[in-house]
Amino acid sequence: MNATDRALIEQNQLFRDMDFTSVEYMLERCSERDLAAGESLLQPDVPNHHLHLIVAGRLSVRLAGQESMEHATLGAGECVGEISLVDGKPPSALVVASEPARILSIPHDTVWSLVNHSHEIARNLLGIVAGRMRNDNRALITSNDSRKQFEHQAYVDALTGVHNRHWMADAFARTMHRCALNRRPFTLMMADIDHFKRVNDTHGHLVGDITLKTVARTITEKLRPSDLFVRYGGEEFVMLLPDTDKFNALMVAERLRKAIEDTTINHGDLSFQVTISVGITPTQNEEKLDGLIGEADQALYRAKELGRNRVAIFG
Repeated sequence: MNATDRALIEQNQLFRDMDFTSVEYMLERCSERDLAAGESLLQPDVPNHHLHLIVAGRLSVRLAGQESMEHATLGAGECVGEISLVDGKPPSALVVASEPARILSIPHDTVWSLVNHSHEIARNLLGIVAGRMRNDNRALITSNDSRKQFEHQAYVDALTGVHNRHWMADAFARTMHRCALNRRPFTLMMADIDHFKRVNDTHGHLVGDITLKTVARTITEKLRPSDLFVRYGGEEFVMLLPDTDKFNALMVAERLRKAIEDTTINHGDLSFQVTISVGITPTQNEEKLDGLIGEADQALYRAKELGRNRVAIFG
């Protein structure tokens, strides 16, 4: 190796805190390789028998099955291939040069000779492997957190913070099935903000959004933890009340209606109240969700026809 490469290799993390001259002779069987940008060094399912030291340039690590996404970037002074070298299995990642790079590849038997010769090298190699595992765990946690965040965004209404229709189908069906199986009553209710279009037209959509959030928060505070609540769309909300018969559902609906009627919506110097109309359909049979929503909607329409700010029961 030339003097420049020797100086760079000596600075590699594998030889940290040791006398490089004491092992330099053991690297005579190592091969140096120049990679062009985009050229592969390691590939998934292709056996690897070397520890690769990055002398210059940068490498991009892409996990198998996620080749379009960069998992990590490695630069001069770092190693790659240590995991597959230690466990004897093919690499789990695609490693390519993200720019022209120069690599020193140490054969596996030379790696173990270096480890046997130097406690410092053994310690450094262990540190490299541990660091890679720690980084991979951190990436896994980050990926899992991102997945949970995406799931949350998919099932929660961004404006009001309550669940949305995508969440409703599965969650409602499970609760309805449990109640029907146990021969327990349950009630589906649909609520609609009265004259909501007038609020938007008179005060603007910002005030309309504040109204929706206020109504959603008020309803949430008045429901039980076991009750299911979603923003169905626009100014409509749907609730599923397990273990609730017609008599108790009517009391809940009236409590919600009164709570909204008594709530003041504030924005700057503006203060006003809105009301809701509620349609309810009680049952203890395992009916189709769409059918129950249709019945609650008919009851809601009747409440509107009767003057709004009231509750109507289907049937």
